[in-house]
Amino acid sequence: MTLFMSVSVRRTTMRALSILFVSLHPLTHATQPPVTDIVIGIDGGTESIRACCFDAHSGRVLGKSHAAPYATSHPRPGWAEQDPLQWYDRLVDAVRGAIRSLNEHEGGCSSYNVRAMCCDTTCCSVVALSENYSPLRPCLLWMDARSAPQAKRIMEVASASSSSSGSTILESFPELRVNSNGEGPISAEWLLPKALWIKEMEPHIWEKAHVLCEYQDYLNYRLTDRMVASSCNAAVRWHHDGWEVLGGNVQELDGREGSRIKEHAGRPMRLYQALGIPELASKLPKTTLAMGDVVGGLSEAAAKDLGLPKGTLVVQGGPDAFVGMIGLGTIHPHRLCLITGSSHLHCLVTPHPVSKSGMWGAYRGAPLPHLSFAEGGQSSTGVLARWFRDLVSPDGDAKGDEGKISYQRLDEEASRIAPGSDGLVALETWQGSRTPHTDPLARGAFVGLTLSHTRAHIFRAILESVCYGTRSCFDALEAAAEVRSNPSEKDVERSNEVVIAGGATRSALWLQLHADISGRTFLLNENTDGPLLGCAILASVGSGIYSSVDEAVDNMVRVKDRIEPNAEARKAYDRLYEEVYSKVRPSVTNIFHAMAELRGGEASELAEPTTYDRKPLRKVVVSPSILAADWSDLKGELQKCVDAGLTHIHVDVFDGVFLDSPYAFTFGPQMVKAINNRFPSLFLDIHLCVDRPTRFIEAMAAAGASRLIFQWEAMGENPLQAAVSLARSVVESGMKCGVSINPTTDVQEIFPLLQTELVDLVDILAVEPGFGGQTFNPIVLNKISQLQQWRDSKEREFQFAILVDGGMNKATSKSVIERGADILVAGTAMFRHPSGLSEALKDLNIT
Repeated sequence: MTLFMSVSVRRTTMRALSILFVSLHPLTHATQPPVTDIVIGIDGGTESIRACCFDAHSGRVLGKSHAAPYATSHPRPGWAEQDPLQWYDRLVDAVRGAIRSLNEHEGGCSSYNVRAMCCDTTCCSVVALSENYSPLRPCLLWMDARSAPQAKRIMEVASASSSSSGSTILESFPELRVNSNGEGPISAEWLLPKALWIKEMEPHIWEKAHVLCEYQDYLNYRLTDRMVASSCNAAVRWHHDGWEVLGGNVQELDGREGSRIKEHAGRPMRLYQALGIPELASKLPKTTLAMGDVVGGLSEAAAKDLGLPKGTLVVQGGPDAFVGMIGLGTIHPHRLCLITGSSHLHCLVTPHPVSKSGMWGAYRGAPLPHLSFAEGGQSSTGVLARWFRDLVSPDGDAKGDEGKISYQRLDEEASRIAPGSDGLVALETWQGSRTPHTDPLARGAFVGLTLSHTRAHIFRAILESVCYGTRSCFDALEAAAEVRSNPSEKDVERSNEVVIAGGATRSALWLQLHADISGRTFLLNENTDGPLLGCAILASVGSGIYSSVDEAVDNMVRVKDRIEPNAEARKAYDRLYEEVYSKVRPSVTNIFHAMAELRGGEASELAEPTTYDRKPLRKVVVSPSILAADWSDLKGELQKCVDAGLTHIHVDVFDGVFLDSPYAFTFGPQMVKAINNRFPSLFLDIHLCVDRPTRFIEAMAAAGASRLIFQWEAMGENPLQAAVSLARSVVESGMKCGVSINPTTDVQEIFPLLQTELVDLVDILAVEPGFGGQTFNPIVLNKISQLQQWRDSKEREFQFAILVDGGMNKATSKSVIERGADILVAGTAMFRHPSGLSEALKDLNIT
């Protein structure tokens, strides 16, 4: 009760402060009534950061959301890093873009008052900061798996320590209950294993680290000059008690000694001691705030950067997925939400913080202090529909949707098949099983195939299998939360409704199958962007517009559709689930494990081949990729290239379709024209990673492109015919023509094209098409040698250049030059070299 009162007092104090902040700052554009109260939601994702303005009362989107991408580097396989400084810079771009859209787009507003802003970010993206809060190293991104040995050791140490004391793991370390009730595993994504890795592998960084925090905490610090943690982050990924940790804050009202309430409350100190890392507690942010609490007002510097008044409120957010729970309205016990995409994430708000095997959590004090929730997951869901669509399409290998069967057609065919797919049942665990049966070796299966089954049967069976797995996860979460499936039991509530968001909502058939098979009603909200709307809700609460998250959700979240189970279909699926699907998984588990032991390893082609000395065909040229340049000062970056004596520039043109991502969208003909006008002496190689590349030929020629390099893998079902036609058009337009191949493409596929002599360059990608910072794939070394030998064997005047693109450094450049490369494309190695381009050229063995 004492703790509850302290949190209530803190919330009341924060609300009073919010009113004070608002009174000190007059309404923006107050001379242009009516004035709209707005809040800004900010979503820091894996590939970009987005910002969007909302009506602070209704939750209606105002203007347009604005995204600003940032780079991810992969120094080694399994590693993933980002630059924290870029996060803040891109946040500024995103917020300014969202505010600018208020006047530029329909649905905006001309007169507004920014009441508050709130951020969510990726969770487990760990940052080490110096005493002056500057990053000491790149962030260890959430997906970074380098700390897998440390994650494994945590469970080993906990098991050994508890055994030696004659107790169970949960008796010694109750914080491990969130990892399948103490059974594990602990993910390498989480904060604790990453902290151990830094201490053990980079002790110099560990000793200098004054603060170890997350992406979320760093952004809030840059905005307010105040370092605080999110109680939701701490509860779900730090092994903290999200309720008790709020009672461990350091009082900031004065600097007197003894002003602590309870130092390190809610933190796993015994586990830290057992792991030999007790100092971690003092490196974490000293203050923890619940989502919806006020962090502070914008600092003078941040206000200037954002173009907003100093003191504009910044409200505490949290992990993107769990802020999304707020945005979907999943904030009451027994409420389920399902977030769909390539995989499924299931979240259940539980009446108590109980934990059992086959689930993650329940996390006490998350997503909000008075709640607990548990989560489950399926590894392969939406990706299975895409896999099958590509498999049966005549042009299945092409990027994007062109030439492929539409999902609508597959849905129409499958909808004509009866429940159960005429005796065909699938197991959806293509990429392993997360919950309720954790098994990374699990694989997919079809049971009951006959010659009468069509692609419609198989597609429906796949969709049904995902829904069976979802029901299994729901049932396990309910069982773990001590919620029974039988609604007739006294004092027991069943989760009869599920709020759903994501890709599966675009299929009416799949929505209905989810409802029929799980036996639950599915709710589809008006705004399904849970993270951004969740931030808006928290900002409205923090600014005092609403007195609680419950009240804000009631006013800002609206249900658009209800999908009810079909009674007859549900009966059929209940029997199939109980009598068939539930028996398939255990019956094939041993087979899957045996197959994993029998499966062969990778081909020896990945091994480093013996090096040899040879002189290149011509002087080796470096062509910097402006994908890695500072886009905010592209003119300056190109001038540096000219000043360093460079003659070629590599321009990657992505349209967000061939590389299926809204963030894979870069430069167009207008940018190429601007570069050519300003730097006419530069040779511009334009690498097209686009859908239907022929559309770009005329525009790029008019813009001044020197050479157009098209992607071989984009040429469709008859690649040679399409490539010859495209190459001829490029040459006739006055440009030179090149062809690019992915690291895994057999180089012999393009030999017939080279014999036409239309192409004067082969671009061998040493990384996957996309943004820079990836690790060089040594598989391409043999391809370079093979291509060079084939070229040298041709006794004719026509010769083509060999270009190697991506992953360039001192070692890899030496290897590719020795094998015959004539042109090296380097982005990160050039534009981010600490000593400038001239020194970068030396590092790339170019003298």
